[in-house]
Amino acid sequence: MSLQRTDALQAIYNAIEEMNPQLKPERQLQAAEDAVIYGESAPLDSLDLVNLIMAVEQHIMDLTGDELVLASEAAMSRKRSPYRSVGALADYAIELASEPAA
Repeated sequence: MSLQRTDALQAIYNAIEEMNPQLKPERQLQAAEDAVIYGESAPLDSLDLVNLIMAVEQHIMDLTGDELVLASEAAMSRKRSPYRSVGALADYAIELASEPAA
């Protein structure tokens, strides 16, 4: 699967745009690469993170026609979370998309 950074970011921004109306104003995410998603001082709780990841996966599928699973135990156990920021999530999606299909 080929996923360009601009497409990965657009999928994340689309998911943020969908999700923000459901969040209190102080918990809404910014559509910016350096926006913090999850972790210390981040606006999302674990349930919000799951919802965001599912929405991003759907938007990537809509863009590419391919399924990409972003939520995994391997991702959660990384020293630097791929969910910490919008840019980190985009990089992680590109990394997964570039792996050979199993």
